[in-house]
Amino acid sequence: MDPTTRQAVNAISEALDEGRDVAEFLAHALAHVAAAEGGVDEVLRNRPGSWEATHVRGLLHGTVGPDGEALIHYKESGR
Repeated sequence: MDPTTRQAVNAISEALDEGRDVAEFLAHALAHVAAAEGGVDEVLRNRPGSWEATHVRGLLHGTVGPDGEALIHYKESGR
């Protein structure tokens, strides 16, 4: 497993161990990335046509709206 994937696995496992709603955790984390990167399509830019991207796009549209109208709520300074 590459180091970046390991970090993600550790963060998700920690959230689960803390009793967090992992689906919500992932949705909000992805929304923060989308806000920082400039939108939903930017999150998926490396492989936009994959079946995984289709599901992530659906999750993000459910979280920030189909036009990204709620992205403003996830904007933060810095990464």
